[in-house]
Amino acid sequence: MEEINYLLIIVSAFAAIASPGPATLAIAGASMKHGRYLGLSLAAGVLTGSLLWSAFAAFGLAALMHTNVWLFETLRYCGALYLLYLAWKSLRSAFQSAR
Repeated sequence: MEEINYLLIIVSAFAAIASPGPATLAIAGASMKHGRYLGLSLAAGVLTGSLLWSAFAAFGLAALMHTNVWLFETLRYCGALYLLYLAWKSLRSAFQSAR
C-alpha cells in the first residue's frame, strides 16, 4: 500500500489557489467596483471552496462518487443549474444596465 503525502497535496493546493485565473479577476473586479471588504470576502470564499475541494479530492470523494453514480449525477446537475442561474442573473443585469 502506498503512503499518501498529504503535505504535498496541501502545498500543491495552495500553489493552485495562488496562481492567477478567473477567481483572481473576479476578486479584482469586485474589489474595484465594491471596495476592499467585498473583495476580501470573495477571496475568503474562493480560498475556502478551493481548500474544501482539494481536501475532498485528497480524502477520496472521487472514489465515493465513482462507486455511487447517483451522487455524482446529482452534484453535476446541481452545478449545471447553478451555472444557468448565474447566466440568467448576468443576462438580466446586462439588459438592465443597457437602459
